[in-house]
Amino acid sequence: MLKRFSEVLTAHKVVQLRQLAIQSGILSSGNKSQLVQRLAHHFETEPEDTCASVLSFDLGYRNFAFCHLNKDAEIVDWALVDFDLPSFHPSVTAPIIRQFIKDRIQDHLKVADKVLIEQQRARSNGSIGILEPILRVNSVEAILWGGLYEATERIDRPQLTMKPVLGQAVNSLWQPELDQVIADNPERFNKIKVGYYHKKQVSTLLVQYWLDTNTVIKCSEHFRAMFKNEKKKDDLSDCLIQALAWYRWSKFSKEYKKNLL
Repeated sequence: MLKRFSEVLTAHKVVQLRQLAIQSGILSSGNKSQLVQRLAHHFETEPEDTCASVLSFDLGYRNFAFCHLNKDAEIVDWALVDFDLPSFHPSVTAPIIRQFIKDRIQDHLKVADKVLIEQQRARSNGSIGILEPILRVNSVEAILWGGLYEATERIDRPQLTMKPVLGQAVNSLWQPELDQVIADNPERFNKIKVGYYHKKQVSTLLVQYWLDTNTVIKCSEHFRAMFKNEKKKDDLSDCLIQALAWYRWSKFSKEYKKNLL
């Protein structure tokens, strides 16, 4: 089967292969042979079953966000968390994060079919040095992974699929929608330099549009009001967009694989 996928994909041009990678949620860089190999492996290993729910995490130590969507893309839970860490040494952060998982996340792990964790970078904007905030978030990321694996063992769900997700993959998928938000709000974005802050503002407006128009996601008035009143909306937006990205990746991969065969 892997050989068959490779043979069909080899007939595509590089630009087509990169678009397939973006729509499938896998790395879209590299030469043609690397893309073919990566895509063939993805379609070969893509599970046939339909996911019922997704639990998504956007990492941070002051602004940590998570959301849980059911099979109908309806928000089950959605929150922004400040761990209020008195120290960033693992001896302090580990007990706090482990307790948070027990109190807020464990019940979601009992019913979720896929867990997505934002994958952190080692450096910022390609710089040589590693900034202290990045080290702090990387520490939270490592402890979160350990705590989640511990929790899945505790609830007897060790086979629950948990996956790191690159922000670049999520942004690439939603780029047409993000570009439309910018086009619809020229007075807001013309004066903002393209970069981290710019992207955060755009993604927040995209989620607000979905909530206002009752499209893409289903949401109770409780969560709608929570998002409206929250000052730090970008992290809430990112964890939701990441979860919805998985739905699109999964649907596209299954349909393309079916057509390919």
